[in-house]
Amino acid sequence: MKKCELSGGLIYRPDGENELDPCQYAVVQKYRNVTIEIIKCKKCGHTEISWTRQENTEDIEDEDYT
Repeated sequence: MKKCELSGGLIYRPDGENELDPCQYAVVQKYRNVTIEIIKCKKCGHTEISWTRQENTEDIEDEDYT
């Protein structure tokens, strides 16, 4: 599946740096006590986020997930 695009394939950077994401997200999982890593390409500046569980990671149950 292809990632969502804004109309005409345009890229918007309201703050001049960060790209506005056209996707509409919904929470599907929620956790407490995790390690989060934010990595950024030294060359192009693309940013990714990843996370890993810790010994005390807890699943947070929420009935509002869609």
